[in-house]
Order: sequence, then structure tokens, then C-alpha cells
Amino acid sequence: MSKRSKYDLDSIPQDPPYLQPGALVEIQPPEFGYEGPWHTATIVQRATPIHSNRFVVRFTHLFQDEKTGNRPLRMFNLSDIRPHPPPQRPRKFKNGDHADAYHNNGWWDGAIVQELKNGNYLFRFNSDNQWPKFVEFGVNKLRLHRTWFNGHWIPPLEASEIAVEEVQREEEPTKKTMEMEEYNERALVEVANDEDGPNRAWYAAIIVTPVGNKRYLIQYTTMRTDDNSGFFGKVMDTLHIRPRPPDIEVPDQFVMLDQVDAFYKGGWWKGVIIKVLSDDSKYHVYLATHEEMEFKHSELRLHQDWIDGKWTKPSPGVHLQTLSYIYIYIYHV
Repeated sequence: MSKRSKYDLDSIPQDPPYLQPGALVEIQPPEFGYEGPWHTATIVQRATPIHSNRFVVRFTHLFQDEKTGNRPLRMFNLSDIRPHPPPQRPRKFKNGDHADAYHNNGWWDGAIVQELKNGNYLFRFNSDNQWPKFVEFGVNKLRLHRTWFNGHWIPPLEASEIAVEEVQREEEPTKKTMEMEEYNERALVEVANDEDGPNRAWYAAIIVTPVGNKRYLIQYTTMRTDDNSGFFGKVMDTLHIRPRPPDIEVPDQFVMLDQVDAFYKGGWWKGVIIKVLSDDSKYHVYLATHEEMEFKHSELRLHQDWIDGKWTKPSPGVHLQTLSYIYIYIYHV
């Protein structure tokens, strides 16, 4: 009788197509919490031992090495992995629809609050780790929320929802937009650091020179070296670079719930005016880092967003309503 191998052939797991090497999947990293976003990754191989139900993957957007541009291999349990949903046609959402929004390189769970006059939607994040709680999104950054359970999507994907190649929408519009952005030497920009997290600050910098693979050597203009001999330099990719925002008129006095950027520790931090002090030249600002701080008028600017290659200001039509939601969140959540 021949000696049996360590595993019977029939006992070796037969992985479904979405777990085969090279397959595109979505992963919810446990370190981001159970309310964290789902991020796109590629299956590299099943981890050993083969019965461990763990897989080696490489993310398409996260954890990029700034020096080499490479993304390290990571290992995850099968419970953290699901198929990448097929591209879907843009849809008309209703108030209260359970949806996902593509934000900071991941798909976040939430709900549609209302459709805006410009065709975009006001979206509420379910995660307590995301601030602000309410953000405006275009329809190409939204999808109906679905759960992967026992090998099926719930609710199921209808054939009429799936986009054909000719009209396929962008899976990751932020990445595509940013990859199109190119900068010339000496261009004035703002840069963000991964270590600051999703509520990161933006720092003024200058493009020194491109170094290839959509990366640039930049020099900060507000952060000096420890010996004060010059300014820090760093290699950064286009996901962490944006043009310097245009100068817009700053009001003589900010008012309650104005969305602003506050200059602190050399960078611009997003926040909301929550108190106007008696001398009208100082304000209490609730920062996106969940800190309340006092700032002078000269240390504030009106907030602008870099979306799809354009600078945008909060829409006047939804400004107060959107910020009222944020105000309620600050004081009652």
C-alpha cells in the first residue's frame, strides 16, 4: 500500500474564482475597525498552511513605500475578504438609501441624506471614526450598499445594474483623477502626510523635481529642519499632493458654523467655527481631529475642497443645512 500524502487531494480547499491569484477583491482591514472602509486589493496566493483560510494580498492604494513605490504583501483571514463588485451603472438614489461612498481610497458605509440641486448627494457616514459626518458626493462615487453572505450579494445584483464596458464608470475616481495630475518644477502645492490619518493637515510646499512613477521630490515651505538650516524635503506621490488653493476673499468676520482651515503647527487643518469670541478677532474652532482650539482671524481661511481636479467651495444652497448636521453631531453624539 502506498503511503498517503500529508493531505488527501480531495481535502485540499478548492478556492472560488474570486480567491484565485490575480483576482481583484475588497478587504476590510481589522485594524480600521468593524465600521472601517473596504479597500481594493489583489489576491497573490493562499497562505500556508493551506487550511488556515488566510490569503496573501497586495493593496492597490494603501501602504505604498514612499522610496520604492512598491506596496508590501499583507495577509488576511477569509472573513476580511469579499469579491470586488462588478462595475455598476450610475443610479438615482432616494433619501434614506443604504449606500457606500468612495472616500480616502476606500468604500465607506452610510446613507443618502438628500439629493442636492446640483445633482450630487449629501451622504452620512455610519462610522464614528469618520469626520465630518456629512459629505457631498457625485453619483460616480456612490453605490448601493451590499453585503457578501454565504457566497452571494445581499441584495442581489440585477443584470440591469451592471455596466457594460462602453459605459463602465470609474471604480476609483479619486485615484484616476490624481494620476492625471502632473506638476512642473517650482510649482506651488500642498502636501499631506499618511501618518496624520484621514483628518490630516495640508502643508505648503514646492515641487523640486519629478522622480518617476508619479512621485515628486517636494520641499516644505513652513517646516524647517531641526538645526534650522533649511526646510524639510520629502518624496511624495500624487495621492498626497494637490495644487495650492486659489486665494479667495476672507470675510471681515467669520460666523458660527463657517467651514474653515486653521493654521496650526505649519499646516492647514479642516474645522468648523463653533464660537465667536467677544473681540470678534478670535474664534473657537472644532477641528476634524475632534479637538477644540482657539485661533486668531489671521490664522483662518475659508475651506475649499479639491474634487475631480477642481477647487470647490461649500455650496451656498446647502451650506447651513450641511453644517447644522455637523453641529448636532458635535454636541449630541
